[in-house]
Amino acid sequence: MLILTPTPLQTAAERAFFAELAGWDTGSGVRGAVMASLPVVEGPMQRRQSDAVLFVPEGVAVVRVVEVERQSGVVTASPEGAWTIGPGDGPVEVLQLAGGGSNPLDGLMRSGMHAALTLRQAGIEPGRIARLTVLTGSVTGLLPADGDLGEGDQVALLDPGSLQLGVARAARHAGTDNPRLWTTADVRAGIEALGMAGRIPTVEELNGEGFPYSPYVLRRPDLLTPAALNAAPRRTTVAAPTSAPADGSRRGNGEAGPLVDPAAAARIAAAAVEAQEAAERRDVAPQSAAVPPAEAAPSDRRPPGRPGDTMALVHEPAEAPADDTGGLGGLFGAPGAAAPVTEPAPQRLRELPPELRPRPQVRPAVPAAGSTSTTARGDSSRGRQVLLVLAALAVVALLVVVGVLALGGDDGDGDAGATTAGATTGAAPATSAAPGPVVGATAVVNGTTFTLRVIEENATCNGHSYDAVAGFFANNDCTDLDRALWSAEVEGLPAVVSVARVTMPDPASAQALRSLADTDGSGNVSDLLREGASYEGAPERLSGAQYASSQQGATVTIVETSWAGGERGATSALDALASAGLSLPGDEVDAN
Repeated sequence: MLILTPTPLQTAAERAFFAELAGWDTGSGVRGAVMASLPVVEGPMQRRQSDAVLFVPEGVAVVRVVEVERQSGVVTASPEGAWTIGPGDGPVEVLQLAGGGSNPLDGLMRSGMHAALTLRQAGIEPGRIARLTVLTGSVTGLLPADGDLGEGDQVALLDPGSLQLGVARAARHAGTDNPRLWTTADVRAGIEALGMAGRIPTVEELNGEGFPYSPYVLRRPDLLTPAALNAAPRRTTVAAPTSAPADGSRRGNGEAGPLVDPAAAARIAAAAVEAQEAAERRDVAPQSAAVPPAEAAPSDRRPPGRPGDTMALVHEPAEAPADDTGGLGGLFGAPGAAAPVTEPAPQRLRELPPELRPRPQVRPAVPAAGSTSTTARGDSSRGRQVLLVLAALAVVALLVVVGVLALGGDDGDGDAGATTAGATTGAAPATSAAPGPVVGATAVVNGTTFTLRVIEENATCNGHSYDAVAGFFANNDCTDLDRALWSAEVEGLPAVVSVARVTMPDPASAQALRSLADTDGSGNVSDLLREGASYEGAPERLSGAQYASSQQGATVTIVETSWAGGERGATSALDALASAGLSLPGDEVDAN
C-alpha cells in the first residue's frame, strides 16, 4: 500500500494509523491501494469529519480514524445510535470518541458526499464511495466481528488483519456495478481534484499498486456509458419464461461480479442486441393481430430484480430459436440454462362429453288430413301436447345444466379465458385504463402483503428532491411524479415502503436520472415522509433504508424501505422488500 502524507499529521490517532500502514510493504503484495491524508473539517469548531481518502482499483473510500479516550473493552458498533463499549459480558457504557460524539458515521457520510461532489465537478465519476472507520486506543474487540455495518460502512481496529479486512470490504462495496477500474490517470486526477498538496504519485508507483495504466482520464460520464454496456453481460440474468420484463436494481450490500474481458463482453452485447431485434421483428405482427384492443396495452407489472442487479433491460429478453447454434445459445449453452420460450397453444372451447350433449328430438310424421289415424288419435291430442311441453322443458333444463358446467368448470386458466372471450364477444373494447389503487388498497408480491397508506401526484419534480438530483431536475424537469407510502410486515416486524415513480420526457433522460440516483451521495427524489406525510404507525423518517430502482421506457421507479418500529430485522429482508416494491402497484391490488 502506498501512503501519502503531504502535510504533518495533526492527531495522535492519525499518527498511529499511518505508522501502522508504514510497516506494510508497497505494491500489491499485501494490498494494492493508495491511502492519502486528506482531512475534512466542518463547522466553526473545525470538527474532523474524515482523515484520509483510500483509492483502490475498484473504487474510492473515505476513512475516519478515531481514538477511544479513557475507556477500554469491546466496542459494539451500529448503523445508528450511540456506540457502546464494555468488557464484553457485562454492563456497557456509551463510547466517548476524541473530538466528541459516540458515532462517527454521520460525519463520515457527509465527507463521502463532499468527495463525490468534488470529483464530479472535476469531471470524474466516482461511483459508489465506501466509508471506513478505524478505532484506536484500548479497544480489545469489535462487534460485529467482521465490522460490516451494511450500506458501505465498515469498522476496523488498528490491527493488520482487521485493517486488511476493512479495506477489502470497502473495495468490494465500491466495486459493485463498477463498469471500469480506476486507472493511473484517474487516480492522479482524483487526488489533484480533492486538493492534496505536495507530490502526486507517479504512474509507475500507481501501476505497481495494481492500477491499470492509462494516459487519459477514463472515469468521465461520457466514457463510462460504453464501458457499462461492455460490462452488462456479467450482471444480466435471463428472466423466467412466465415473468414480465424486469430491470430492478438496488443500492445496498451488493456483491461485485467477476471481471470480464471487454472484447468478449462487447461480442456478447452485440449478440444479445441482434437476437433481441430479430425476436421483436418476429413477434410484433402476430401479437398486434391476435391481441384484442383491451389487452394490447403493455403490462406495468415489474417483478423484483435480482439483488445486486442494476442493469436496465429496456426490452424483454428474447430466447434464441431452438435451431440457432450461434449468438447467445452458442455462448451460454450450458446445462441449467433457462428453457426456451414456447408459443402457447391456441385456446379452443371445451367440447361436452357425449352423455351431456343434447339429443335430437325425433318427431313422428304427421298423417294426411282425414285419415283413419287422425280420427283414431283425436281423443289423445291434449295428452300429446302435454308430452311435447314436458319434452321442451327437459331440453331447456339440459341446456341450462350444460351452460352452468361450461361457465363454472375449473379445467385450467386456458379454458376459463376461452369461455370469457366467448361470453364477451361483441362487447365494446375498453377505451381507458383501470383506475389506480386508492388508500387502503392491498397488493401481494412474493408472498408479502402491502397496504397503501399515502399517495400523492405532482406535475413537477422541482421542490421534491435534494442534493445532486435536485440540480438535475432544475435543468431536466419530469413530466409526472407519483409517490406513495406502503406498509408491510416482514419477519413479524413492521416496515414502510416508499415508492416514487418519475416520468421523464424521454428514455434517455430517464436513464440519466436513474444513473445519478443509483450513485451514493447524489441525493434522491424526496420520499413523502421527508415532506411531512405520515400514517398511523409510520416512522418519522426513513432510517437505515435499503434502495432499489428500475426503468421502463421514460419512467423510473425508485423504492426505499425502512423498519417502521423500534425493533430492527435483517438488512437482507429490507433488500428483498425493496426489490419486491418495484412491482407496486400491480394487478394484485384489491381495494378494501
